[in-house]
Amino acid sequence: MKSIYVKLVLSFIITILLSVVITVVVTTFLSKQKLEMRLGQDMVKMGEDFIDLYGAEDSDKAARFLSNSSFIHFSFIIIDDQHKEKVLGQPGPPIPITSKEVDQVLDGKHYSNLNEEKGDRPQPNVVGLPFQENGRSYALFIQSHPQRQFSVIQDVQNIQLITILLVGIVLFAYVSTIIIKPIKRLSTAIKVVGQGEYNVQVEHAANDEIGLLTKNFNQMTKELNKIETMRQEFIASVSHEIQSPLTSIRGFSAALKDDIVSEDKKIQYLTIIEKESTRLSQLSSNLLKLASLDSEHQTLMLQQYRLDEQIRHVVMALEPQWIKKNIEIDLDLSNVQIEADKDLLEQVWLNLVTNAIKYTPENGFVKISISLKNEEIDVKIKDNGIGIAEEDQKYIFESFYKVDKSRTLKGSGLGLAITKKIVRLHEGSIHVESKSDQGSTFTVTLPIQKNRNKKDSSV
Repeated sequence: MKSIYVKLVLSFIITILLSVVITVVVTTFLSKQKLEMRLGQDMVKMGEDFIDLYGAEDSDKAARFLSNSSFIHFSFIIIDDQHKEKVLGQPGPPIPITSKEVDQVLDGKHYSNLNEEKGDRPQPNVVGLPFQENGRSYALFIQSHPQRQFSVIQDVQNIQLITILLVGIVLFAYVSTIIIKPIKRLSTAIKVVGQGEYNVQVEHAANDEIGLLTKNFNQMTKELNKIETMRQEFIASVSHEIQSPLTSIRGFSAALKDDIVSEDKKIQYLTIIEKESTRLSQLSSNLLKLASLDSEHQTLMLQQYRLDEQIRHVVMALEPQWIKKNIEIDLDLSNVQIEADKDLLEQVWLNLVTNAIKYTPENGFVKISISLKNEEIDVKIKDNGIGIAEEDQKYIFESFYKVDKSRTLKGSGLGLAITKKIVRLHEGSIHVESKSDQGSTFTVTLPIQKNRNKKDSSV
């Protein structure tokens, strides 16, 4: 498998090579067109100047000088009205012209093949100029061979392009190394995370795409580290929750084997065993409920019923708990009809009201109210209990999270997680407003009628 570094360099080289080929073709074509245009003008001017010198004693020397000193090789040929040719200066190859073209120039017309299609093979450029000398008509033909100049220009272009290619490859390789470094650091960090170590952070100061990727990676590892911490706390919590009743059950079961235990003690021990067994059953039930709600196949058994009556029933079922603490229950429940899964929502109200009673001191109060707004229902459960610290509020709906780290209040930390999943399954929302020692208010917002176009399994 090729590394990204090699792929980047190969991509750059291929791109540059294609650019070089295209540039050579385009610049050669344009430079040739430009050169031939300028060459035609210069050849005409040269011919006019040469005609002025013709007849002088040094005209042949002038032609030889122009032919030998110019960057482009020129041939000068004069043809009289008898079609006799006279070569001046440096002889060159035969001029590719016909008798008809010679006659046109002798008749006073100019001739040029610069704009004619010359085919793939290099052809000389020819310009013909008429002039009179001693009453006779003459035609001056100047022939040029610009291949030498084109070759030099192409050589210069090729050297420039090859230099650009080499310098570009070196610079790109260096820049690629700089770009790849943070990606390699990210790759190494991902391997570490894959091994279960989440306390990893990658440094990258640049505010670019890689910087954004690094920032998101660091945020991900922070969240994973928090989840891992919560998982470990859950294991410790569940271990405690399971071990504590098991210890009691084992201890009191052993005591019951002793014949000297009185009947009253036996009843007391059996009551404790029953209570601890119930705790274990409740923990198991909550774990199964959480797993069920996480399942993609969870469906709702929808029905129409009175929500206010359901909440009153839950409050009455919990009467022994709030009576024992002398808590005042204030109900402000409007008659509300809702379409929902009755059993699942009953679990929501049981969890929230139980928590409100649990965390409210003796002689406190719990207020439950229902209000309607548009097509939604708000259920508020307010207490004047110990409240929830601000840093804990964003985690209380996470699975296995417990605000009471000391475990002085019994609970597995699954109730609110289950509650949130049920509410979201009903396309609703839940949030909390609370301050330490100032009580809490949980608000559940539910649609009066569930949108049937959405999948019931979305949690």
